[in-house]
Amino acid sequence: MKKLANLISYLFHPLFMLSYLTAYFLYTNNYFAYFVSPIKKLFLMAAVLIFSVVLPLLNIVLLKKLGYIKNMQAKQSTERFMPYVSTITLYIGLLYILHDLALPNFFRQLILVSLLVMAIDFVINFFTKISAHASAIGGCLGIIYFCEFFSTAGHITPICICLGIAGLICFARLYLNEHSPKQVYAGFVVGLLTSLACLTLLLFVNFNL
Repeated sequence: MKKLANLISYLFHPLFMLSYLTAYFLYTNNYFAYFVSPIKKLFLMAAVLIFSVVLPLLNIVLLKKLGYIKNMQAKQSTERFMPYVSTITLYIGLLYILHDLALPNFFRQLILVSLLVMAIDFVINFFTKISAHASAIGGCLGIIYFCEFFSTAGHITPICICLGIAGLICFARLYLNEHSPKQVYAGFVVGLLTSLACLTLLLFVNFNL
């Protein structure tokens, strides 16, 4: 069971969630995918993978070699400062690169929401430890729920699948004793509410421009 919990934690690491979300909205039958050419899909997917997975992982490896963190998981809240700062910086850089690319604004909003969830986790990390895994999947659920709610052909299946994954992630983090139940639930609520609030605000602003 411990191996399964570790596998779930690695497969659904917070660094991977933006890539999963981007791939979902690029390569499934949804409104936003229709407006992106195959070449732009590849460019966007590659950019997201490089800036949200490859470079952050390389940075974590470097921080470990330099002794800033003890292991790749950065289990202590004090060890998470540098990984958070570097990853937030890379997300900002990703937004800058995609700023002038002809894409539906929604894909930039995905990055922005992920950035805000991470930034709030970063601030909370100064005071107490919080589950970044739960926060990331909570943010994903908020985004998918928001899109399905406002879609003219909304489906409940993606929401149910995301809820199932959220349950697996929360189980894994608790089983491995990486977090207390309070830290896991708080992370999930932070991610969910942040994503819903951010997308609602962006929708309101777009309607009033």
